[in-house]
Amino acid sequence: MKIPALGLSTCAIILAGCMGSSGFVTSTGVRVNPVNEDIFEVVVRPGAIEADFWCGAGDYAHRALGAEGNARVYAVSGTGPSVTSDGPDAAQFSLKPLRASTGATGSIWSWGPRVGDSRSVSDARSQCNRSRNDFWS
Repeated sequence: MKIPALGLSTCAIILAGCMGSSGFVTSTGVRVNPVNEDIFEVVVRPGAIEADFWCGAGDYAHRALGAEGNARVYAVSGTGPSVTSDGPDAAQFSLKPLRASTGATGSIWSWGPRVGDSRSVSDARSQCNRSRNDFWS
């Protein structure tokens, strides 16, 4: 009986350590970190597509913040270097419109979500199911 208990304890410690060091992680591997009370940052991996940003924003809004499916999630900064990690590609989102949220970096780069764009949480989460092939078709 000691071996299974030890195994569960070890798994719990490892999982807690992973969550603490990388924030929220979606099922597709996108990291999301809070920036402040209003804003959270979606940090994508190399080779990401715009859908990865929306997936992260919608999944975090729903699972971590408890937002309903019809709530809106807003892009409050374009793609740029992360302010919460060492990731090169991140965008910031909020459940508040751009003018009502405070602390966004305001980055405006050539790809990714456009500042001011919004989607329902359900629509943003549906982007988690997009295939990379959808991007090219």
